[in-house]
Amino acid sequence: MKSFITSVFILFTVLLTAQDWEKYKSVDLAFITEFPGKPQRTTQQIETAVGELDMHMVGYGSSQVGDNIYYAVVRSDYPKEQFSDMSDEKIKSILDGAVNGAVNNVQGTLESDEDITLNGYPGRKIKIDAPGMEIFMNAYLVENVMYINQVIAEEDKVNSDNLKKFFSAFDIINVKQ
Repeated sequence: MKSFITSVFILFTVLLTAQDWEKYKSVDLAFITEFPGKPQRTTQQIETAVGELDMHMVGYGSSQVGDNIYYAVVRSDYPKEQFSDMSDEKIKSILDGAVNGAVNNVQGTLESDEDITLNGYPGRKIKIDAPGMEIFMNAYLVENVMYINQVIAEEDKVNSDNLKKFFSAFDIINVKQ
């Protein structure tokens, strides 16, 4: 009887702490993903070396105890003329710029950095240690569009399962403009 009560208690605890993830699809931003709650969408104009760009951000701040703090997907469109002759070196340089910018913006330290691809598009998978936090980021360059999906967690309190779920749910979709 005691083991039955223990089993029921464990099942009840798991059900209470399970999160309902929400599918998110944006046709105009051309991506799908899942968030552990309802995300908010914003657009900011940012000044870059190639001029002012729109930065579209879809993000969710988690208040769930034991979860990561923030989940986001960012899309920035660069001028097409800047991307007409794309060599491997230029692609690497653009992705290096995204990585270095992220590290410098949070005054962090780059802990890991590896080349990745998604649907044949080049990208980078990085981890940044910053004061009081850990940042996990995947950046993909799709022609003249940069996609960045990131998770921010409190230092030493990373929810690995949700981190993996968020990154594996992201995909770029083909849409006709």
